[in-house]
Amino acid sequence: MRKQNFILGCSVVGIAFLSGVSACTSSSGHTNGAGGADSGGAGGSRSGTGGALLNDAGCIIGAPNSTYVLVDDMEKTTHGPLEFDAGIAPPQLSGYWYNSGVSYVGDAGTDTSDPPQLSFVFSALPAPTQRLNCKASVHAARQSCALNGLYDTCGVGFEFAQVPDGDAGATLANDAGDVPRVTVPFDISRYKAIAFWGMTTTPDPAKGLMQVKVSFPDTDTDPRGQVCNGGGGNTSKCYNSYAAYLDFTTSWQQFTVLLDIGNGGDPPAGGIAIDKTWGYQQAQWIPTQVYGINWQAQKNTAPGDGPPLKTEIWVDDVYFVE
Repeated sequence: MRKQNFILGCSVVGIAFLSGVSACTSSSGHTNGAGGADSGGAGGSRSGTGGALLNDAGCIIGAPNSTYVLVDDMEKTTHGPLEFDAGIAPPQLSGYWYNSGVSYVGDAGTDTSDPPQLSFVFSALPAPTQRLNCKASVHAARQSCALNGLYDTCGVGFEFAQVPDGDAGATLANDAGDVPRVTVPFDISRYKAIAFWGMTTTPDPAKGLMQVKVSFPDTDTDPRGQVCNGGGGNTSKCYNSYAAYLDFTTSWQQFTVLLDIGNGGDPPAGGIAIDKTWGYQQAQWIPTQVYGINWQAQKNTAPGDGPPLKTEIWVDDVYFVE
């Protein structure tokens, strides 16, 4: 388990507290719910924490404020396995990153996504940035797609834990010779929140942002749990997972999503909920049975309403917060 008491900093000018969870903030970035603000720069910080000292890199030096557990910084491999290993014990193995919901255009089935479907790799950042505790970042998860209709999505995600698939004999070429695997539910109930950085290069011109859904599929909302689909093949009510909706802008922001559904399905600010307008409405939040996390951008317009929407989202340095 990679667990550190982080000194928050990295081009920040203050510390924001939400339900006991701390987040980096700055004086100029866009703040959204539990999200922090632009903290991707490499220096030039000013202290706004009541006398905290700055080191030569421009990061604030102060007392630790929360415990962050690294899930993945996207620097060690091309697409996984995850660096996160807390609670993953044999025969379980760490899961991998993937891209999802990519759109195909025309009868020829041309894949317009980048990275292509089923060939996900981390992308080099246009310029190195700094994250928690002045940690350098040069790679992130990125997905670009052309969205054509209401239900098209463009996203990235990962699954926490997998076990070898005993019914399959072939190896997966992109998984360095590992045998095929099956994703299993995983217990994340010990954590209060997740924290990560996000941005887009393709915001809605009218709003200057792009809404991104961050969801946590579990055994009630994912068809693999055999609940939302009633144990059958009809998955029309599935995938309405507990989620938060965040506003990505063209500047890197640190976001914190609370793993809290509140009372009666009314989550606190920064919490998670299912969409009350569709899908399986009896779904319970089961933090002991979560498959993974995914980030999705959507067109959110009627099919055929206007030209395809070019979409690109970036996600970097994912942590659990205890």
